[in-house]
Amino acid sequence: MTTVGRRFSLVFSRALGKVIAHVHGALDAESAQELQDRLIDVIDGQGNRSVIIDLASTTFIDSLGLSVLFDAWRRMHDRGGEFMLSGPKNDVARVILASDLENVFVITPAWTHPVHGDSRIR
Repeated sequence: MTTVGRRFSLVFSRALGKVIAHVHGALDAESAQELQDRLIDVIDGQGNRSVIIDLASTTFIDSLGLSVLFDAWRRMHDRGGEFMLSGPKNDVARVILASDLENVFVITPAWTHPVHGDSRIR
């Protein structure tokens, strides 16, 4: 059964030469493949070198979601690119910390598009 908090949507945008993937809802076994497919296209297919995963609206993440993020980080790292996680809320941040990946990922405060205010990611 799907609850409102677990619905998933994925929106990509571009700003300041970066690709931003806005992840809404649960990043779990039901949704991780969609994010992985899109990130493979963004990194390998399109050759982007700077990706931000906006987790401000992500309500849940499981080990499969984390593995997708780690795979994307590794792809970018192997290409000398930049991969960041932005604005994870308490529950999602706790899972990242518990997995000991906070030392792998660059994690920033919530992404703010420069048009809407000062960008917190430089």
